[in-house]
Amino acid sequence: MGVMDQHMKAMQAMHDKMAAAKTPEERQALMAEHMKLMQDGMSMMKQMGGASAMSGMSSDKTKKAGMPSSQQMMEKRMDMMESMMQMMMDRMPAPAPAN
Repeated sequence: MGVMDQHMKAMQAMHDKMAAAKTPEERQALMAEHMKLMQDGMSMMKQMGGASAMSGMSSDKTKKAGMPSSQQMMEKRMDMMESMMQMMMDRMPAPAPAN
């Protein structure tokens, strides 16, 4: 779960950098880093999907060992998905004003 928290912080920092970019050139310069971060997030979510299915079969021992519950995993995964969707929306051009 710590890795996921770090990734969420990195995504937030990237979001802030892109929002602070003043020119299209600055934004473009951040795109490669942004895409890498998004791909890493997708990979992590795929791994978590398998892990959360497995955690449904967890024993009392794993729960006592501090393993995250399936509910916690799902919440983290949803938070990450929401953040990634926001980043994608922020990349889209602003809609043209309605006439």
